[in-house]
Amino acid sequence: MKHKVMRLTTFILVVFGALATISGGIGLLTGAIATPREWLVGSPFSDYTLPGLSLLVIVGGSMTLASATILTRHEIGVLAAAFAGLAMIVFEIVEVAVIDHISGSDLLIALVLQSIFFVLGLAIFVLASILWISEYRSQHFLNRTIRHA
Repeated sequence: MKHKVMRLTTFILVVFGALATISGGIGLLTGAIATPREWLVGSPFSDYTLPGLSLLVIVGGSMTLASATILTRHEIGVLAAAFAGLAMIVFEIVEVAVIDHISGSDLLIALVLQSIFFVLGLAIFVLASILWISEYRSQHFLNRTIRHA
């Protein structure tokens, strides 16, 4: 029963993450999210195309895959969720490193959103890791032990 609740919680979090990152990626690519180019000065990016595509395809795509597979009770769903959580964490770390060194603390809303999405990615990763350890790790350990015996 505990795993069912964890799996459902993970599902809800990845669905929210998928919706947020896909809309964010589209917003960056279309200009619907107004972000000054000055924030990218000194960064490896000349515009928001690569960050928008990364958010849309890598983070949003992995969240979508995780949401489509996490309830199947197959190992791939748990691994997809763990990857999606890590992808979101890495995206937020890069965003903080690129944007915050330029804008500093002037963007309180950006800092709040970065924190929320970092915690969301961390929660997804932790839940998926706990599910994998409790449901699948022993299968891999037993297979390795049997082959070496």
